[in-house]
Amino acid sequence: MKDLKRHLEVISRTGKIIFGFRQSKLSALNKKAKLIILSRDCPPNLEREIKIACRISRTPYLKSNASSKELGYMAGKPFSSAVISIIDFGSSTLLEQVTEAQEQI
Repeated sequence: MKDLKRHLEVISRTGKIIFGFRQSKLSALNKKAKLIILSRDCPPNLEREIKIACRISRTPYLKSNASSKELGYMAGKPFSSAVISIIDFGSSTLLEQVTEAQEQI
């Protein structure tokens, strides 16, 4: 996904992001999450659980090419995060790009 860094910067300023596996999984199951982003080095067992929660709640997810350190940094935090849940996109158009990409698959 191109421009993920730019989109995450916009979302961190104008929207709402939840960091971490447990909170992201709960936000997906409660249907509050609009999109879940996984890092490339997300542990397989956590990735499997997040994907199951996303299928149950029909929440789209995105496997990024960024490491967990890069993903946390792109979202404006000084710590790593293997899973990020986006609750509010703010003024970003990331959701539209993700749905277009999934429709093409």
